Amino acid sequence: MNHSAFIVALLALAASPSAFAQFEPSFQLQFDLAFVDPSGGGVSVDVGGTGVGVDLDPGAGAGFRGEYLFSETLGVELGLLGTSNLDIRVGDLGGSVGTAVSINSFSPVTLGLNYHFPTGGKVDIYAGPLIAIVNYGNIESSVSIGGVSSGTDVDNDFGWGAIAGIDIPIGSRGWSVHSSLRYIQTSMKGTSDGVAFDTDFDPLILSVGVAYRF
Repeated sequence: MNHSAFIVALLALAASPSAFAQFEPSFQLQFDLAFVDPSGGGVSVDVGGTGVGVDLDPGAGAGFRGEYLFSETLGVELGLLGTSNLDIRVGDLGGSVGTAVSINSFSPVTLGLNYHFPTGGKVDIYAGPLIAIVNYGNIESSVSIGGVSSGTDVDNDFGWGAIAGIDIPIGSRGWSVHSSLRYIQTSMKGTSDGVAFDTDFDPLILSVGVAYRF
């Protein structure tokens, strides 16, 4: 069989009704509790090129995700996560003065393409790339000496990342428990009193929750 005939045969098989007879598209809704651990650090300030070290504290939140499975192995997922009160500690170059910084919210909206590994139906293991639009809300800061405080708006950011997860069915009515790990490469950018700042955020997001497929 030459290459052209082989390709035609494959296309004919893919287009035949029997190729899709055993699969029906489905939706899955997931409800999560999440632990967010920022892995970035290092602030770039545009005044004289000064660099400032930061410590990024973890936080918690909740969210939901919806996935449309259009084949046995592929699904498109849309997700929303909301967290609050994420703390950042900033020190000056000498380390003698510290600034306490609190982010009002970290709220990424993600869109991804998941690949579901064939497992025979006992568990669902998946992984895939994602893109994200990240809203950081406002930053509230206070200097440890003198008690000076201020608020700063942070720009929304566009990021990318990946997800890996597992769903374990409960019974036969579409319910499951699940856990996933996401990584999003993103940064916080803004201007406070004419001074621009830019720091990596790059969180790892561990989620656990329940899901329902229908």
